[in-house]
Amino acid sequence: MADKSRLVYGIDLGTTYSCISQVDKFDQAVVLRNFEGDATTPSVVYLDGDNVVVGKEAKSLSAEEPDKTVAYIKRHIGVDSSFDNAATLFPQGKDPVFISSLILKKLVKDANEASDNPEPIKDVVITCPAYFGTKERMQTKQAGKIAGLNVLTVINEPTAAAISYGMRVSERKVIMVYDLGGGTFDVTIIRVDGGTIKVIATGGDHKLGGVDWDMALAEFMLMKYNEEHGTTYTLDFDPKLKNSLLLEAEQKKKILTAKPQVRANVTFNGLSTKIEITRELFDQLTEGKLNETIDKTLELIEIAKGKDFEKIDEVLLVGGSSRMPQIREKINAALGVDARLDDPDECVAKGAAIFAINEAFAAAMDEYENDDTGDAEKPKPIGNNTRTRIVNVTSKTYGIGCYVNDENMIANMIFANTALPTKYKDTFTTRTDGQEGIFLRVFESDVTDPKQDAHIQQRFGVELEGKELPLSKWYPAKTPVDVIFEIDNEGILSVHAEVDEIDTIDFKLTIKGVKDEEQLAAAQAEIEKLNVE
Repeated sequence: MADKSRLVYGIDLGTTYSCISQVDKFDQAVVLRNFEGDATTPSVVYLDGDNVVVGKEAKSLSAEEPDKTVAYIKRHIGVDSSFDNAATLFPQGKDPVFISSLILKKLVKDANEASDNPEPIKDVVITCPAYFGTKERMQTKQAGKIAGLNVLTVINEPTAAAISYGMRVSERKVIMVYDLGGGTFDVTIIRVDGGTIKVIATGGDHKLGGVDWDMALAEFMLMKYNEEHGTTYTLDFDPKLKNSLLLEAEQKKKILTAKPQVRANVTFNGLSTKIEITRELFDQLTEGKLNETIDKTLELIEIAKGKDFEKIDEVLLVGGSSRMPQIREKINAALGVDARLDDPDECVAKGAAIFAINEAFAAAMDEYENDDTGDAEKPKPIGNNTRTRIVNVTSKTYGIGCYVNDENMIANMIFANTALPTKYKDTFTTRTDGQEGIFLRVFESDVTDPKQDAHIQQRFGVELEGKELPLSKWYPAKTPVDVIFEIDNEGILSVHAEVDEIDTIDFKLTIKGVKDEEQLAAAQAEIEKLNVE
């Protein structure tokens, strides 16, 4: 039991880079390096029949064989069109969940070889952006399951970063985590108090990240190429052109983090252009994207103030893209702080590993204390008996479809940034005499202000699922219908509805794009046939 309490791992499944970590025998969170000896693995997948290449080699192949290469797949998690059109959007018709499972498979395969533990990696905690809703979280868990993992839970990336940092902080602090990754942006305000981490408010944008900085620079380089050669190419003209420019832009962006200027070379169709790029120019090209992150940060601070958290004690910059000097400069100027860069590439995975081992130790202790065999020699679990307590919040607002004056509306039940777990009950009524059933329509939105009218127009919500509650007898119009929404610590929503305590329905959401058991089994069987390197 003592050893098994340590056989848990934390995985940062990132848009551009991914990472896996564990807590070693010295109680230190450490990253397990991949086959190439790197701490992080590019989240790029190359598919060619039964051969799958993930990571650095796949990334290098993206410019030459873009039709067989997939990158930034995390941006497609939760997007219905990605699943509906998988056959045309992605190589071999693989959907985003399956492609994500291939990245996890590579991480775990390499980490198994790097780990000193005698048993293969099985139990993991996977991180996700804080603003992921129910659908995205379920799909993240399913990616882990397809990869052959037991996903203990999914936790928010900024929360994981705060755990990694909070383990080194003894005093009570309110911390803002500004997390700019390669493809996503999170901002979360958290209170750290000893062994408790409480999320106050969270927000972000899953279509905003370091790749957008790359895109801006790539477009500039292509513009200079067109000016010199009298051409009119666009990034969408040729996938090879686009991918080669993005790779070049990413490389130059990283150099500009340390140096004031760099020279780029754009070569296409036998012609080339040399371009001088200064950090000042780069900052000008990307100022709009940076301002978008600042706007979302300021919005979140106002939400925190509404919860009586007026003062931010510290700002942590995490995510590889937060290394850009413009980030710290802008944050410091906008907020009047001295932001600190804190292990930006590895802290999320490390925090997930710390959380995982805390959960595993707690479970082992429960097993030990409930063991009534009377064996006085039974081994007691090894571990730290101070458990990290996480109080999270929901990232989305959830409501139910209803009618107000014969108009389709959404009655919001649980608002974004409500502490988890949470439960809310409301009472509605049947609409007509003798209804045969009630169709329960569940909606998710980004509405954040619970002070506004609870009933909003339907266009502000995305419908997650509809379930029919059959009525077993004749009820008159305006018969009360009790509805309960309940969200667990992972942010997964369950629904209960009843009429007259006779007709009831209970369900966890089953959402389009989330696989059923048969589809999961088929995906698991398929991945076992593939050679993932």
